[in-house]
Amino acid sequence: MKLLHIKVSPDLSGSASRAASERLVEKLRAHHAELEESVLDLAQRPLPHLDAFTIAGFFTPPDLRSEAQLTAIKTSEQLVDQLFDCDTLVISSPMWNLGLPSVLKAWFDHITRAGRTFAFTPEGKKIGLVSGKKVYCVVASGSVFAHGPFVADDQFTPYIRVALEYIGITDVQFIRVDGTHDPVARTTALPHALQTIDRLF
Repeated sequence: MKLLHIKVSPDLSGSASRAASERLVEKLRAHHAELEESVLDLAQRPLPHLDAFTIAGFFTPPDLRSEAQLTAIKTSEQLVDQLFDCDTLVISSPMWNLGLPSVLKAWFDHITRAGRTFAFTPEGKKIGLVSGKKVYCVVASGSVFAHGPFVADDQFTPYIRVALEYIGITDVQFIRVDGTHDPVARTTALPHALQTIDRLF
């Protein structure tokens, strides 16, 4: 099994999302002895945000792209190839200000590509071109969003679910490290998440 592990938190030593996703990968490795893990650490190697020239390169027919356009879209092409090559995707991220850290949003911008990861039928129906992938999304949040008064404020999990479905991925399992700064939940947030992971396997 080929696993793509996307890490987002800039806290390399104390991150709850990183700790939980490492436990998850350990469990996956125990069940798949042949597991091959590729790590994409967006905190240590952030992706460039899209600019007008790169976007123009996306929409230029492949046989008409200039050398400069090929260079501009090279990162995106590599990321799309990497996504297609994996069987399982683990996304490990904090929730910031109710949504995605910009480095993770940049990844989605690079891999959400007309003609590569989604397309339109002659009737105008959109279809995702990435299929057969399992996604585990580990999300750590300072407040509790799984239940209580802040449920409707969570813009992270709806975005992830819809953005993945847009390219054809519907098998998504969320694992929450909920309330890492909540006065009631902060001591149990990570242990509860680790217990959830253990129960999955």
